[in-house]
Amino acid sequence: MPDKPRDKTLNPTLDKIMDTRSGVLSFGSMTLLVGGLSLAGLLFWGWKTDQELPLWPALLVAGVNIFGAVRLAMETRARQAAARRPG
Repeated sequence: MPDKPRDKTLNPTLDKIMDTRSGVLSFGSMTLLVGGLSLAGLLFWGWKTDQELPLWPALLVAGVNIFGAVRLAMETRARQAAARRPG
């Protein structure tokens, strides 16, 4: 099934985080969402139990967020380069 022609009237910011042709979030965006939810969960857990955050889960969440940010930047650059190509 061929791809639908790209609609140039869509929000460019939304286009960076979402594949507007299929309606799916990009991998980098999904990673940042999961990392953010994990960080919120760790902070909530520490607040409710009055304990300090455990080191390894906090470092893992930070690593996921860094990986997601790098991946999102790479996806955005690739899409911008593809949009600049003629044809």
